[in-house]
Amino acid sequence: MSMNITKSKFMEYIRCNRYPALNNIFMRKDLDDVEKDRFHELLETLENMKEDGIDEDFLEVDTSHLDVMMPYFNLVEVLAARKIMTLFGGETRYGVKYGTQKLFMREHQNFNLMCYVDVYNKNSDSINIIEVKATTSNKFMSLGYKEDGVKSSIFYINDDNILKLREELEPELLSNEKYVKQRAKLFERLDGAGVYVYDLAFQRFVIEEDIQDAKYYLGVLNHEYVFDGEYLDGEPVYTNESIRLIDLTNITKELQPRIQRDIDLVINRIIEDDEKRVRLDKHCQLKKMRECIFKDLCYDQFPQKNSILMYLDKHNGFKDSTGEKHDCFDLIAEGYLSMEDIPHDWLNRRNNQIQRDVAITKHPYYDYTKIKDAIDTLKYPLYHLDFESFPCPLPRFKGERPYMQSLFQFSLHIEKSPGVCDKERDHYEFLADSHRDIREDLVKKLCEYIKNDGGSVIVYNESFEKTRIKELAKFFPEYSEKLLNINERLFDLLHVVKTNSKLFESLGYDMERSKTINYYHEDLSGSFSIKKVLPLFSNLTYKGMNVSNGMEAVYAYAKFKDLNEGELAESRTALKLYCQQDTWAMVEILDKLRKI
Repeated sequence: MSMNITKSKFMEYIRCNRYPALNNIFMRKDLDDVEKDRFHELLETLENMKEDGIDEDFLEVDTSHLDVMMPYFNLVEVLAARKIMTLFGGETRYGVKYGTQKLFMREHQNFNLMCYVDVYNKNSDSINIIEVKATTSNKFMSLGYKEDGVKSSIFYINDDNILKLREELEPELLSNEKYVKQRAKLFERLDGAGVYVYDLAFQRFVIEEDIQDAKYYLGVLNHEYVFDGEYLDGEPVYTNESIRLIDLTNITKELQPRIQRDIDLVINRIIEDDEKRVRLDKHCQLKKMRECIFKDLCYDQFPQKNSILMYLDKHNGFKDSTGEKHDCFDLIAEGYLSMEDIPHDWLNRRNNQIQRDVAITKHPYYDYTKIKDAIDTLKYPLYHLDFESFPCPLPRFKGERPYMQSLFQFSLHIEKSPGVCDKERDHYEFLADSHRDIREDLVKKLCEYIKNDGGSVIVYNESFEKTRIKELAKFFPEYSEKLLNINERLFDLLHVVKTNSKLFESLGYDMERSKTINYYHEDLSGSFSIKKVLPLFSNLTYKGMNVSNGMEAVYAYAKFKDLNEGELAESRTALKLYCQQDTWAMVEILDKLRKI
């Protein structure tokens, strides 16, 4: 009997020789093929959120959360189908339930290649294949090159508001090295836009058994779309402008020889069923949302503490005494597994030298002077602030764009003077009571609690809070002066624990010392996330909490509409305790740093 190779299975099996064999042993029973596709879209969505300054511990997700995000992914497909109907006319077929979309199959080497097409359109002029992804057009438009100091995207927008490669207007660009270098990113299947192109190219290979002259598009969210606030029966009404098509007909054709080679490779892997270890490399996608599910089986030879993988900036490689650069994965293949395996004179970065020394001595590293000088810049009272937000693929409130982090909660601890702060009496908070637009209420409370007294506003990883406050200032100009004043007073506690070159250079430190970390403990494992730092300075723990990380907070809020009165009260209590824990954690960490 022929084996089926679906798109999602192909995208996983192409990782490495070992994956198909491991999958046969540890077959996942929890997801069918369409759920895997949706789950991968969720992972890619969350991967985008890393760029917004969200702490890595926020990015904890499992398949049980699919039911929360699935309706949004389904709606994106519906919106794309509506746009296709308007733009192309003719017959359009789509479906958000498994098995209702148009299925294509192709027999290849006694294997059945399969793909469901998100939106299939046939009109008098052409057949259009549209793969819908809940990412944004910015992932493609941001691919740009500079000429005479002016940056241009490799895509342009035609009269139908479709993104097309600029070379179709200007063929001479294919001789432009800068353009070609950016264009090449469309072929990087493990990163950025390339994964979507590769996905569509596989579908083209399957479909071309039946249809040779179709056009191939990605349908994505238009990152420039701003929701105008129109509702119908309480639900947002989105226009066709919310979706943007990307014409990848030519680029997917160019990929066909590679796709066939990769399909043949996958088939060979399935037949060989070889579970022997393979070289570890980028295909493992470590620390990415699509990290291989079998990663722990392949990385079991690394020490639990102080492995080479925990070196900061390891992606830059290491230089030996002759100046030759060694890639981290090359070293792993040669048996370098721990920090101590790397010779000290290969560590050209001071931060790596510190890490290795800590691994050997087992004693934490402190730069007491830098830590003290940073803390001395604080102005009291201190306002320890933390936000929680909902990264909805489709904007819910007027003025929002796709994936804009819509705030629904904050916690605030006010520290009147060094060490003077009570966990309960000095705590202030705000939490949405429903999915209605509470942004202005949140802003009012924020401006009420944080006085215009010059006190430092303490956050952890400031880019997230800073961006949110700027957005609120634009939405509510009557509060902009107060909000921007708060922004000017933000102080990132991460800069005390880790470092920040700009801060310490302003305090008179030279460039080298400014970029050198202030603190390191082997239990950090190369990460300065607050949940890694907290146990080293406090007995506080998130274990046992009903909401224990940022992703759980998102899903707890997302489920408000499905809860009865008692369940809602219980969920809101859990959210309050979690957010309060985040700001109290900052109070405790800062207090311990003062006393070292």
